[in-house]
Amino acid sequence: MSDEIRSLIDNCLLGKREAWQTLIQKFHRLIIGTCAHYVPREEVVDTSQLVYLKLTENDYQLLRKFKGESLPAFIIYLNEIAKNISMSQTRSIRRTEYREGISLDLSIDILDERLTQEDVYFEWEEKKEFYDLIESLDEPHKEILILRLKGYKFKEIAAILEVPIGTVLARANRAKEKIKKLQTMEIKP
Repeated sequence: MSDEIRSLIDNCLLGKREAWQTLIQKFHRLIIGTCAHYVPREEVVDTSQLVYLKLTENDYQLLRKFKGESLPAFIIYLNEIAKNISMSQTRSIRRTEYREGISLDLSIDILDERLTQEDVYFEWEEKKEFYDLIESLDEPHKEILILRLKGYKFKEIAAILEVPIGTVLARANRAKEKIKKLQTMEIKP
């Protein structure tokens, strides 16, 4: 699998159209998911297109910088690129809205929909507790849950980890059970 990702990237760098199409097919969901996490819903498609533009910019400079060999390393690398571009796009959108001004009605709607400091804190606490639970799992179970949270299907996870789909499903179920046990242990006095 590691040779496959290195070969795919090398073929993209050589300008092979089929390789670029394969790269887009394999990683489009990852890019869209990452963008959706950082930009407003109506900007997700445009931002994902910016990611693809940045990947091809300056003779594939960002792809050339990737020196890793493994698929998980490339997923992390691509995720960081999409995250950085999304965050930059969000800052740009905010500057534009600030310069142009927002209508009074929209401003009031935004203020009404804002989360209170308490809501933000409790939401953050819940997420942190959940990720701490995942972090406490052993590596095979942790991998599967993290990939599921990134939006991958079980079949895709099986391909990424190079294990049978039955193994992936069994590990996912065991991971869920372990998390449930850990949660109930935390609740008990």
